[in-house]
Amino acid sequence: MDFTKIIIICLFLLFAVFLIKYISLKKQIKSFGRQVEQRKNIEYGSPIKVDNFDRDIVELAVKLNEHTDIQRSLDVEYKRSREQLNNVISGISHDFRTPLTAALGYLQMIEKSGELTGKNAEYLEIALQKNAYLKELSDEFFELSKLENGQENVALESINLSNLISDFVMEQYGWMQEREITPDFEISDGIVIESNLNYVMRITENLFSNAQKYTLKTLGVSVSKNESRVVFSVFNDTEESMDIDITRVFEPFYKPVSRNKSGSGLGLYVVKCLSDKLGIEAKAEFDKNGFFRITVIF
Repeated sequence: MDFTKIIIICLFLLFAVFLIKYISLKKQIKSFGRQVEQRKNIEYGSPIKVDNFDRDIVELAVKLNEHTDIQRSLDVEYKRSREQLNNVISGISHDFRTPLTAALGYLQMIEKSGELTGKNAEYLEIALQKNAYLKELSDEFFELSKLENGQENVALESINLSNLISDFVMEQYGWMQEREITPDFEISDGIVIESNLNYVMRITENLFSNAQKYTLKTLGVSVSKNESRVVFSVFNDTEESMDIDITRVFEPFYKPVSRNKSGSGLGLYVVKCLSDKLGIEAKAEFDKNGFFRITVIF
């Protein structure tokens, strides 16, 4: 065998070795990818394994295992701390609500007596407003702590959404007439959904509460069905001076700039949390008429 053939054979063997090593490396990288993906699940406890016992590959697997173990420990600690914080908030809110409700009741009795006049009546009105705000805040903190701790079972049932929303609409006429709000209601009859009644009622309450705070002259509600989707919207006009960031309205404690209105900034966040638990979509937008619109899609 001449020297040229020997070189060719050696080169071929060298190429074959590199090709085998390359294929083995590619397979191991894919295997790493699959195993790292599995380790995202906190309940999956198996370490990343290697099929190729190359020293660098083994060292990489060790580093990946160390990294994912640290990350899993941080996730567990974060969830534990979050749960402890929610329990503290829940406890404080629960203990706070009882005396606050009593104080609000006494203030309302003083108001109804009509015995205070002038500046004293003005001070009483301010105290009532501040107490009502604190009660709203404590109620929403308590509700959030239950939601984020997953303390409630989401049982589904048939709900006549048309009737439910119509009942809520009727409850709005008092303040709407007082403020001379123009109604724009379009509720289709006989729309039934499978959902959790308590959650849907809380979503609706929060949407109407938000509308009551910020509606200027027009409040609209629509309920319609389009093939397999049921669409429920609450929309309203707002002060021209209000600066609403649509991308942030579902964030906790976000409040648009308004000279005359105040709120906890938790109402729409609760709507989003409840919608996520029900597996439905909640979105915010300015519609073609310039109205601020919250839409819930079942």
